Amino acid sequence: MRFVEELMVLLIDREKGNLVPVPDLSLRAAFAGATLMDLALEERIDTDLKSLVLVDPTPIGDELVDPALEAIAAAPDPKDTAHWIEHFAQPAIAYRLRDKALGRLVDRRIFEGGEDNWLLNSVVTRTRRYPMADGKADQEVDLRVMGILFANDVPSPRDAMLISLLHVCGLFSRLLSPQEQDEVRDRIELVSHLDLIGRAVLEVIRSEEASDSDAPGTDDAAPSERERRAGALARQPLADGGGLPLVGNLFRLAKGDLPAFLAEQYRKLGPVFRIRAPFHSYTVMVGPEANLFQQRQGRLYLRSLKAFGPLVESMGAHRLMVSMDGGDHFRWRKEMGRGFSHNIILDKLDTAAHIADRAIDEWPEREPFSVLPAVRRIVIEQISELCANTAATEYVDDLTHYFDAILATRITHARPSVLLRMPRFRRSRARVERLAETVLHAHGGECPVGRKPDFIDDIVRLHSTDPQLLPERDLFPSCLAPFLAGIHTVTSSAAFMFHELLKHPEVRAPMVQEADELFAGTGPTPEKLSRMDVTPRAVKETLRLYPVAPIAPREAVNTFEFADHTIPCGTNVLLATTVPHMCHEHFPNPDRFDIDRYLPGREEHMAPGVFAPFGLGTHRCLGNRFAEVQLAIIAATLLHRVDVELHPSNFKLRPRYAPLLSPGDAFKVRIVQKRQ
Repeated sequence: MRFVEELMVLLIDREKGNLVPVPDLSLRAAFAGATLMDLALEERIDTDLKSLVLVDPTPIGDELVDPALEAIAAAPDPKDTAHWIEHFAQPAIAYRLRDKALGRLVDRRIFEGGEDNWLLNSVVTRTRRYPMADGKADQEVDLRVMGILFANDVPSPRDAMLISLLHVCGLFSRLLSPQEQDEVRDRIELVSHLDLIGRAVLEVIRSEEASDSDAPGTDDAAPSERERRAGALARQPLADGGGLPLVGNLFRLAKGDLPAFLAEQYRKLGPVFRIRAPFHSYTVMVGPEANLFQQRQGRLYLRSLKAFGPLVESMGAHRLMVSMDGGDHFRWRKEMGRGFSHNIILDKLDTAAHIADRAIDEWPEREPFSVLPAVRRIVIEQISELCANTAATEYVDDLTHYFDAILATRITHARPSVLLRMPRFRRSRARVERLAETVLHAHGGECPVGRKPDFIDDIVRLHSTDPQLLPERDLFPSCLAPFLAGIHTVTSSAAFMFHELLKHPEVRAPMVQEADELFAGTGPTPEKLSRMDVTPRAVKETLRLYPVAPIAPREAVNTFEFADHTIPCGTNVLLATTVPHMCHEHFPNPDRFDIDRYLPGREEHMAPGVFAPFGLGTHRCLGNRFAEVQLAIIAATLLHRVDVELHPSNFKLRPRYAPLLSPGDAFKVRIVQKRQ
């Protein structure tokens, strides 16, 4: 392993999966020093207290160190060690080196965790050895460090280099107890001093810190850091030139064409720009490149707590899955995955269809009615029956107002927080709490014989087995997760699809035929559902054209480089994951409802990073496949049961954010006839 890889192993929190906090300058300088140390051990360079000499320019064949060797060889004049440390510690170079090292650790199966998190591989944890590229195994770096510190032997040059790097990063406080640190403090100073490159790294850091503290108009390094952050943000172009005075881009953000607006800015400004709203500003990351970055590296730099903490607080919880990251989030998703699995609905397709049937029976004949609340009732009843084995029909309006108010005041900031103190919200909250109490009480004992465990059973079990991970305070809000996940997303998506089918009879006709075949004979089965062709493509196209949650708010917790921009720690970030949906280079005629995009030969959605209706990375919707099946069975049931028409016939859909993308209650239909 290269030094930078060993540093990454020690920098990753073994429990949470994120980088432990290290001052940015120290970290970048350590990466730079690690590169020079590897070149010295490979006998490509030689150093003394004042100079660095190129010994052999021959590439080593390693992407982690060869770029540095090439840069040193290309220099017209010799430079000292401090110069090259400062050069390779530049953010763009240092962060690129870090990302390459992290990717290689995953490839070598030293880190694991896939989409959800990066943790130390379980085999490494058990054997305390790393699998190497040549098939051999190397001792875990923690054990090597302990052996160096608590022995009296003269350390090898490599060991001295490693100790000096850890000293620079201040990582001994993580590896050693306070008593152990006192015991080996002199040993650390002695061993660190043996390596010339390590000493040069420390001198560069101290020189930079002294320069910051002596800068005119500053008393310490903090103002300089603020200035660097402000400068990085100022270099990011403003959407629409900053928008209107005071309100910024608020009016464009509130319209129903948010993905189209962001796609327009993406074409003008590139994958990084800033948008403004009253009292808030955000760095927006857009495009396939941003989606791939989020999918592969987002867990290292971006967190959800700041964005969703107010929602969690409003629900009376300490934390919920939506606000978590790292190891605990990884465990939560693993524990809750079964309860959100598509197998839950596939096993009860007949139940899901019966719930939709029952609701359709109550739709007025020949009288126009609003589609959104009618579909919402179906969605909530299906979720409550399939995920909680309870009936929630009488709570639909309360759940809707409860979640709408919290999202509008705490997440989108579209409404004033006083809304949460109004009598209507208080009544809704009391009713929702009563529903949660009823659900938890019904799942208080053993799962009844003949009934498979559901999502609530998994919640209760997790609380009883690990009350630290899921404390009692979070139990009530956690059991509302399925309702929160579906009340807007699936409801609005189903209503949008219904509208498109009324506008496109050429799509509706074959879907009606598929629906009739699904319900023929013994009724819906997973096998029949899997044979559908038109319906799944209509579902995908609806999710592309009408992404209910087109952006994901995050906070940058580590500074990083993306698309030639520095995103400073502490920046409010919006991941506009669905912008590629509206880019003609990925989806020709993106405004057109075209289900043939997903046919073999076209498959426009398969290009990396262009199709993300359920988000990406660690917070990708856990119930995405459940939602796709739910949308298909709702559409099939409606088409099988009734023929409807728009009311009025010239109705023009105007999507709006209330608080998430919605067709609104103005979208109405009238039953022409009941088919079955």
